[in-house]
Amino acid sequence: MTEARKITLQKLVTWSKGSTTMGPRTLSRPIGNIWMDSRKIERGDVFLALRGETVDGHRYVGQALQAGAIAAIVARKKLPTFPAALRRKLIAVNDPLKAVQRTAATWRRELAIPIIAVTGSNGKTTTRHMITTVLRSHLSTGETFANWNNHIGVPLSLLRFGGDEQCGVVELAANHEGEIKPLSRIARPDIAVITNIGYAHIGLFGSLTTTTRTKFEIVAGLKKRGGILLLNGDDSRLVRYARDNNLDAIYFGRSKRCAVRATDITVTAGGKPEFMVDGRRYALSVRGRHFIYSALPAIFAGKEYGMSEGRIAEALRRFRPAHMRGTIRKKKGTTFIVDCYNANPSSMKSGVTLLRDVAGEGSAVAVVGDMLELGSASHRLHRALGETLARAGVERVLAVGQFSTDVVEGARKTGMSTSAVYRTANAEEGVEIARTMLRSGDTVLLKGSRGVRLEKIFEAF
Repeated sequence: MTEARKITLQKLVTWSKGSTTMGPRTLSRPIGNIWMDSRKIERGDVFLALRGETVDGHRYVGQALQAGAIAAIVARKKLPTFPAALRRKLIAVNDPLKAVQRTAATWRRELAIPIIAVTGSNGKTTTRHMITTVLRSHLSTGETFANWNNHIGVPLSLLRFGGDEQCGVVELAANHEGEIKPLSRIARPDIAVITNIGYAHIGLFGSLTTTTRTKFEIVAGLKKRGGILLLNGDDSRLVRYARDNNLDAIYFGRSKRCAVRATDITVTAGGKPEFMVDGRRYALSVRGRHFIYSALPAIFAGKEYGMSEGRIAEALRRFRPAHMRGTIRKKKGTTFIVDCYNANPSSMKSGVTLLRDVAGEGSAVAVVGDMLELGSASHRLHRALGETLARAGVERVLAVGQFSTDVVEGARKTGMSTSAVYRTANAEEGVEIARTMLRSGDTVLLKGSRGVRLEKIFEAF
């Protein structure tokens, strides 16, 4: 990292349009990370005081400074509430959130590196991780921190870039229309990736039409000259929207329209996919053919930034999923597919396909939790999940949560026997049922929205 590229307190004050009484020597100091959680503060960091629905971060400014923060960004109107001794370490701004967003946008321009932005209903985190894994084998690559992908997390993630990166990969998420556009304008991507359109958060978006329109907000900040829009060409909604709005795009997927096209797809006995792209064979170490759709943008990015096909293939082979995102674990002779981080109709279908691939000729069992934030479509989509499980030949099903009755109804309606379908209100009760219904030799899919906490069943088994 070169000295000139570091963010100093002076730059932070200037870019945020803030005011402070700090002296020149203090203002010349480089900052560490910016946190909105005072418990995360380490010496040299900066505390961002945000006011939430239930907690006002201004109450924790003193705690953050005591923990080693060199400064705190606070609302100007709150300045008189602090003791004089603390005010010497404060940067006062009109709106702390807008100030940090403005600062991140300026820092992104100063970085002057290519950035890839990823959004979509499903698979955006895995796609982001896979692109980063490939690029890091060739270039110094910055990435979204943890799951910081919203109006607060994206700017804070960009401000964690050290200044010595050669490229970056950021994830953009939204729960409502209009939320991705400002994030894209902050990130100013050179490549914008949309993974797919699905029912995730449909209860908040209201319709798939609104979801589609929201995801395409990613083009708002896309580089005007030479920017690339990379779309899943097997998703008819993405293809139609791009066509209807005269958007130039490069497609990835399996269909003939795709420039980045996976062909000759096979799956090993353990569920690991292999496929061809432009005559080159790629083999993934993760289980689930749906991971191909995350690998294809990574292949494109690698080639775009000068990597050989062999180096890309090796990086993809080394990729591992994040915790609780489709990891395979074994206990007492039972194979568990632990995918408890999130769930929606599309990812559930992918999970069921993976279950069948991993189980092979053995017994396949599904423990499924609620798919949250589906709004008025919740009952219908949970019944459809039950139907999907029955048609896939799953031998036994345990449905957990508020909509478990709908899953059971769909499974029984589609031919599963009453004795093969179980339901319970929560994961704690599900532990006891799982202990009686699961057998040595079973392959078990554990998948549900994060709030259901299905990992408790695996941990207690």
